[in-house]
This record gives sequence, structure tokens and C-alpha cells, in this order.
Amino acid sequence: MAVHPQIRAFAEAALLLRAERYWHHGSAGEQAEFLRALSEVLTEVCYHLDANDVLPLELLKAGQDMAAPAIRNLPLRPSAQLVLMAYVDRRIEQLIAAQDDSGNTGAKGSRSA
Repeated sequence: MAVHPQIRAFAEAALLLRAERYWHHGSAGEQAEFLRALSEVLTEVCYHLDANDVLPLELLKAGQDMAAPAIRNLPLRPSAQLVLMAYVDRRIEQLIAAQDDSGNTGAKGSRSA
């Protein structure tokens, strides 16, 4: 039996990611760049979580209720992509704001990231 291309792709991606699991970013900018790349992978993972009904609807509703105000009251069925991507996007925005807060002086920002 042939292995489906998506099964192979996820298995290969897992091996590659596992090999670099303990890499640490050096700055808020690098962390934001990492999270942007992660969001591309997470989007695909979320699609499959939703397509395979992995997460209970109650959990997704709770996540949506706690997430960014922009998605709290959307008339959409909660989904892994909607909920998880809202949190990733919010963290990226925090990191960018922390960089902007430093005023490019090299000083650490006063906002907590």
C-alpha cells in the first residue's frame, strides 16, 4: 500500500522540526519571524484538526470566547484555525509592538511581551 503524500509530508516535517526543537531565537523580531513561519504550518495542521473533528466543539467555543475580541462574537462555527491562529497572530503583534516600543535605541521595550 502506497503512503499518501500528506502522510509522508507530515512525517517528514515532524522529523525536520524535531531536529531543531531546541533552537532559541535571539530577538523579538526573530521570534516574530519564526511565528510567521510556524503559522503557515499551523494553518495546515488546523485544517486537518477541523476536517477530522479532533477538538471538541465545547473546547473550541471556550477558546473562541477567550481569544481576541475580533473573533469572539463572529457568527461562525468555532474552528481550530480560527482559535489557534488568533492567538498566534496576537503574539506576533505583541512582539512587533515590543520592538517598536524600544525606539530603535537598543533598549528593551517597556511593554511586556
